[in-house]
Amino acid sequence: MTHAVKFHPGLMLLEQYVEGSLSADVALAVSAHIDLCPHCQQLSHDITIDQAASLGEQNVSAHDEQQDWQQMVDFITSQPGLSAASVQRSNALPQVASVTVNGRTFEIPRALSRLAEKHNKWLQLGGIATAKLPTGEKQHVSLLYIDKGTEVPNHTHLGLEMTLVLAGKIVDENGEYGVGDLLINSPDDTHTPRTLADEDCLCLSVLSAPLKFNKGLTRLLNPLQQFFY
Repeated sequence: MTHAVKFHPGLMLLEQYVEGSLSADVALAVSAHIDLCPHCQQLSHDITIDQAASLGEQNVSAHDEQQDWQQMVDFITSQPGLSAASVQRSNALPQVASVTVNGRTFEIPRALSRLAEKHNKWLQLGGIATAKLPTGEKQHVSLLYIDKGTEVPNHTHLGLEMTLVLAGKIVDENGEYGVGDLLINSPDDTHTPRTLADEDCLCLSVLSAPLKFNKGLTRLLNPLQQFFY
């Protein structure tokens, strides 16, 4: 049965995504979530229409409405590649890429396809593996693989952590998260994510700062883990 997405970016974040004011890395996570979430696909479409209508009301007066409309039409029709054939191609089913880790192949949402194909080498520690994506932004963006029955040590966050589930499920103290669910954690949040005993998991991870491990020997990873996550 298809997983019903329960954890979403929030209305404000979607509005910022539509208006283009998010950083590239955060926008990437939101865009990938939208690819996996029918609810946010519709919501972002509605926000786009509302923002376009609002912009039109602000910028077009009754006096020059016809002139501006004609200029817009002339501009659109003068652009290359807007033939009926190209429109049909843009409406075709999106192409998806795939990544392979630990002998498993996972399909990647359209928004991540190009980056995922260029991911860095997988770095592995126990049942956890990461592969950085070449985004060029300040945030650390990576694919995160967690093998079945594996726990990520208890940690807090020195900055923003966004985790989008791409395959499988993860569980922490606050609930269970499946494909399309987007977890957003701040420095106020502490948790211990883990996978189920019979299912591994692939996620997109966006970090604005390293994690901070809290318990036992895992605290020894703190000086080094920024190179891993």
